[in-house]
Amino acid sequence: MDEHTLNRRQILGGMAMAAGAASVLGGLKTGVADAAEAPAAPGAGTSQAPTITDVKDKVVYITGGSSGIGLGIARVMHEYGAKVVIGNLDDKQFADALKNFPTDDPRLLTVVHDVMDRDGWQRTADAIEKKFGAVDILVNNAGVGLQQSASTGSFKDWEWGLGVNLWGPIHGVNTFVPRMLARKTGAHIVTTTSTSGILPGSGAGIYTVSKIAAVGLMEELRHELRESNIGTSAFVPGLTTTNIGQSESHRPESLKNEAPPATAAGAARRPAGAGGQAARPAAPVVSPAWTRPQDPVTVGRFVLDGILHNDLFIVLQPEYRQGVEARCNALLESMVPFTPIPEHMKNGNYLRTPIFAQEIAHRRATQKREIKGT
Repeated sequence: MDEHTLNRRQILGGMAMAAGAASVLGGLKTGVADAAEAPAAPGAGTSQAPTITDVKDKVVYITGGSSGIGLGIARVMHEYGAKVVIGNLDDKQFADALKNFPTDDPRLLTVVHDVMDRDGWQRTADAIEKKFGAVDILVNNAGVGLQQSASTGSFKDWEWGLGVNLWGPIHGVNTFVPRMLARKTGAHIVTTTSTSGILPGSGAGIYTVSKIAAVGLMEELRHELRESNIGTSAFVPGLTTTNIGQSESHRPESLKNEAPPATAAGAARRPAGAGGQAARPAAPVVSPAWTRPQDPVTVGRFVLDGILHNDLFIVLQPEYRQGVEARCNALLESMVPFTPIPEHMKNGNYLRTPIFAQEIAHRRATQKREIKGT
C-alpha cells in the first residue's frame, strides 16, 4: 500500500472514530481552549472555535418543534435560558407542547410554518425578529419519515420527502445565513439528519437519500463558513421516541399517491412512532444515553452540548460505528491505485477540505464531557 493510500485510510478511519465517540461523552462545558489541539493532518489547521458558548438570552428557532426531538431540544434550550421559537406545519400540537413550559412564558413563541414554503421562511424570520430579535441558533429539525423505497417510490413521494427533509433545511440556510453573516455575532445552524444519513440500509430509500443529502449540506456549510461567525452541525440521532410514524397524516393533498405505494423486495419497514432504526430487544438501561429509543430531552442535551463545542457531527448511536467503518473502508478499498501514482500528482491538495482532519483532532481532544442527565 503506498503512502498516499495509507494517509487517506487514516483520515477516513478517523472520521468514523469521531462519529463513534459522540454518545459516550459527558457536560455543558464548552472546552473552547481544547480546540487548538494538533491537527490530524499536516497543514490542516484547527477546527472552527465554538461560535455560541452560552445560550442564555439567545434566540433559537426550531422547525418541527412541537413534538418529539424538536420539542426535546426546545425544552433544553429553554431550561438554559434561551428565547425559544417553536415552528410547526399547523397549530394542532401547540397546546400539548406548551404544557412543558410555564404559562404565558415571555421567552416562548409558537409559529405556524410550512418548511416547504420558500416565501414563508422570510415571513417567519421577520416575525421572529419583530418579537425577539435576530435568530442566533437555527435548528432545521422538521422531517417526515417517508417509508417508500428509492426503487419503487413515486415522483410525489420524492417531492414530499426531499421537500421537507432536504429543501426545508436548504430554505432555512438560504434565509438565515445572510442575516447571520450581516450581524457578525456568534450564530449556529443545526440540521437534524438520521443514522440513515450516514449509513444506508433501513429500507426507507427516499428518506435515506434525503438525509444523506442533508448531511452533505452541513458538511459543505462547515467548509464554506469555517472562517465566519456561523458554526454548523449535522445532528445524527437514532431511534428516538417521536411521532415520525404518523408522518403520512401530514402529507399535502397534492402530493398524495392515488394508489398505495409498492414496496421493494427485502425493504425493511421501521416501527410507527420510532424516529430511527428497527426496534431492539429490551435490555438493562446503563444510562439515559444508552436507552433505545432515546428520550427527546436526553437527545436535546446532546444537541446543546454539540452546539457549545461546535461539533460538526453530533452522533447519538455509537453502536453503528461498525457499519460506518465498513462504508468508509469500502470507499478506501476502491481507491487503491492499480498502478503507481505519477510523480507529478503526488503533491496535489487531495485532502480537498481541512474540515474532516480538523474535526478528528477536535473530537479526540474533547471526548471527556459532562452532559446533564446522561
